Amino acid sequence: MKTLVFLLLAALPLCAQVVNPATGKKFETRTINGSGGNNGVSINTTAKPASPTKTKLTSYFIVGEPRQWKSTDGRSLLGTIIIFEDAVIEFEAANAAAAREAVAKAPAPKMPEKPTLIRDARIRLLVNQKPVEIPLERLSEEDRQYVDDLNARLPK
Repeated sequence: MKTLVFLLLAALPLCAQVVNPATGKKFETRTINGSGGNNGVSINTTAKPASPTKTKLTSYFIVGEPRQWKSTDGRSLLGTIIIFEDAVIEFEAANAAAAREAVAKAPAPKMPEKPTLIRDARIRLLVNQKPVEIPLERLSEEDRQYVDDLNARLPK
């Protein structure tokens, strides 16, 4: 027992080693504003004018009703079919309120004369207000028939 206590007491200094930093003991201090001689803090009270921010309004053209789309592997997705052409309006607004006002005053977009429903064997769905491209081969036979019927009704 005495030997065990002696070994524990001998090993105690090894467990509590103090590590000195590699840098010097005194660190250089700097002030917030970057000047070396001033120990105070300076705050610039002149307000900068708000620069206008660019805002982009994207409109998607919906050509079908919202529906549950089924894939060939049995999964489903709730979305609305949209065409590939978008109407994009860009404008500058000083703040968020001005941007909302500009969006409200924006003219209604016009659908293109020849809309594209199928491109490179894909369609676009609007899911959670975001466009998603889906390959036609992943759609169920019923959904592919629905897309073909819609495409036949669109102007060429």
